[in-house]
Parts: sequence; structure tokens; C-alpha cells
Amino acid sequence: MKINYRILFPAIIIVVLSSCKKDEKIAIDNLIGKWTVANDDPKMAVDGSVTYKFNSDMTCIKNIYDALSNRDTAIYRTYVLSNDKTLVTLYDERKIYTEQYLIKKLNTKEMKWENASPNDGNENKMLVRSNDQ
Repeated sequence: MKINYRILFPAIIIVVLSSCKKDEKIAIDNLIGKWTVANDDPKMAVDGSVTYKFNSDMTCIKNIYDALSNRDTAIYRTYVLSNDKTLVTLYDERKIYTEQYLIKKLNTKEMKWENASPNDGNENKMLVRSNDQ
């Protein structure tokens, strides 16, 4: 009977540990640069794009391109990171909050945002690093 426990217990531990979801890494040094909002919903047609370009001087340019009207709109923002570098808040030129996201994942290629203020009309976002920096 003791032999069964010696084999069974480590096997259970391995299964439990391997099935646990690993926390996503947040490498905040990767924030600086241009990020494109990715559309991962196959049911939704995309006729444009949204990009965020984060600069080291705490400014951000949100660019919205509408392919149907061929219109490109640049919106200038400043941003603040929380002390633990997991929350990004964007402000307009009058210092009024416009968007706030929990950074759930950030590496050299992709970033995942969860809307921190669900009633503000913004949505969760998946972003990918843009090739044209």
C-alpha cells in the first residue's frame, strides 16, 4: 500500500502543478513603441485600424484609421502607470481621464489589456507590436 502512495502522490502533484495557469509576464520596458489593436473575432469585419504609440516622455498617440472613408485621426494623450506598472491610464490635453486598462500581458510582441473601468464605454483589447515603429 505504501508503494502506491509513493507513486500516486507525486503523480497528483505533477498533474496539479502542470494544469495551473501560469501568470502572464508583464515586461513594462516593452511598452514604448507602436501597438495595433488586434481583431480576434472572426465574425467581425474590420474596416480600419486603431494604434497606440507610447513614447518615453509619457505621451501617447492614438491613431484611428477608417478605411471606408479613408480618414485618419490622431488623438494625443498623456499616460500614467501605476506604481506596480500593471495599470495604464490615458488622459486628454485637459488632464481628464479617457481610458484605463489593467495590463494583463506585455512582452516584445503582444500586450493584453483588461478595461479597468467597465462603465466608460471602452473594451478589453489585445494589441500586437506594429512593424512600423
